[in-house]
Amino acid sequence: MRIPTHVFLYTSHALSRWGDRMWSFAIGIFLIYLHPQSFMLTAIYSLIVNLFGTCLAGPIGRKVDTLPRLTTMRTALIIQNSSVAAAAILIVVAFQLQISYYCNEPLFFVFVTLVTILGIVSTLSSSATKMIMERDWIVVLSKQDTDMLSEINAMMRRIDQVCLLLAPIVAGAFMTALDTTWAAGLIAVWNIVSFFFEYTLLRTVHTRVPELAQKETPPEENGKDLVASSSSQIIKQTVTSYFGNVKIFLSQDVAIIGFCLSLVYLTVLGFSAITVGYLRLNNVKDLYIAITMAVGACFGVFGTVCYTPFTKKFGVSASGALGAVTLAISYGICLASVPFSKDHLKSIPVPDVSDGGCGDDIEDPLEISGRIATPTILILVGITTIRFGLWVFDLAISQSFQMSVPDSQRNTVGGIQTSFNSFFDFLYILLTVFLSDPHQFDILIIISCVACIGSCLIYLGWYFKTGGLKDTRDNHQSEDTDKNFNKIDSAKDPSVPEKKDFVIENPVVKLDKSPDFEDVTVSDNSPSV
Repeated sequence: MRIPTHVFLYTSHALSRWGDRMWSFAIGIFLIYLHPQSFMLTAIYSLIVNLFGTCLAGPIGRKVDTLPRLTTMRTALIIQNSSVAAAAILIVVAFQLQISYYCNEPLFFVFVTLVTILGIVSTLSSSATKMIMERDWIVVLSKQDTDMLSEINAMMRRIDQVCLLLAPIVAGAFMTALDTTWAAGLIAVWNIVSFFFEYTLLRTVHTRVPELAQKETPPEENGKDLVASSSSQIIKQTVTSYFGNVKIFLSQDVAIIGFCLSLVYLTVLGFSAITVGYLRLNNVKDLYIAITMAVGACFGVFGTVCYTPFTKKFGVSASGALGAVTLAISYGICLASVPFSKDHLKSIPVPDVSDGGCGDDIEDPLEISGRIATPTILILVGITTIRFGLWVFDLAISQSFQMSVPDSQRNTVGGIQTSFNSFFDFLYILLTVFLSDPHQFDILIIISCVACIGSCLIYLGWYFKTGGLKDTRDNHQSEDTDKNFNKIDSAKDPSVPEKKDFVIENPVVKLDKSPDFEDVTVSDNSPSV
């Protein structure tokens, strides 16, 4: 029995996202172990990684547009998995040598620097793999069938949300049942082994779909020989190239809603290390935080499940408007927590190392006592329900770009979108550095709500002014994803009989030469803006 093509695609994506989610959860905890009683190291790490993502995502996307799909994917996967494995091995060494901020300070900074560099590399390569897969490959696979593209987008995001739900639990279980050193080692092994499975699965998809080997590339830029250039010329050319890519992004009809998507990254109302620490200071136990994260992930999965029916019923842009409304309501619940008193907040004690010790015998800085206050409950409800509207909103905007951006500019535009996302993510982390006092968290809540609710209002204004993307597909010709993929597979498998509706009673016509995806093309499927 021939395995459908989409099974290989989804399995590879699941392996990749599982590794990413485990590492993003674990690295924050590992850094706290290296620098106890402070979130500063985690904040600085995130700050630097996002800064490089902001600056380099655009040029990386532009470069990806000029390279063959399979070669680029293989290179990005190798760099991503090997850099995460190397960083995890460094963490293992640091734990074995008992390196921390309070002991072996010079060696501590060396290890943190190396881990940060590897974090930058892994983040950039992860961005490249996501751009290749989510901005390019699945568009080719769907052949611009809107319903099919909606279903693939929703399933890819659903897989991501399931990984977000389960991967931290598994990683936390490893850290609880085993030593943190063993947990870091297992993450390193996972990234090394999973690469071979991920690449093999994607190579199978590439082989089955010949269209992936055919790629329209942008014209080569003249006078860009960086090898022979001086440092100042390289910087100038890099800046010029970046703003050239921004110009391409801004020339898209959907650029304004891309900016809306970037704005929602300017938020502290997620499950980052900063927010988790704040909840702990508000007397929320670890179990309750874990339950809230799980319920939030379930809301996210529910959003991806509802997205496809929404697009079939209302269209892509209207679905985004519906997501924007529900997202704004959830942020309004969080904003309602600001007027309440925060007298229950405690201060984090600083370890006393004046006696030359390493701060081992210190009071637990996150000791739980007292009840959960009303403003904290509002925050918990808000950040839990946010994910439903967020993923409907995100999927609608992402699909709008997939439907309207030319093939030769997909990764360039996607790179700039990632760059803008990273910039606002960087800005939020920078704000947490300057507003690190728990009593200042209300300011961060206000900034987050203004940015995200403002993003929703801008999107709604765009939608009501322009009417959104015009979907002119013939609904009678569109079919669901499973049927499309089955037809794709049967086109290449002579053992699968063709449906009689498609048999042409003419011995002169040859049907065995038709390429994959030809039979799912809809003639009037191209959207107009």
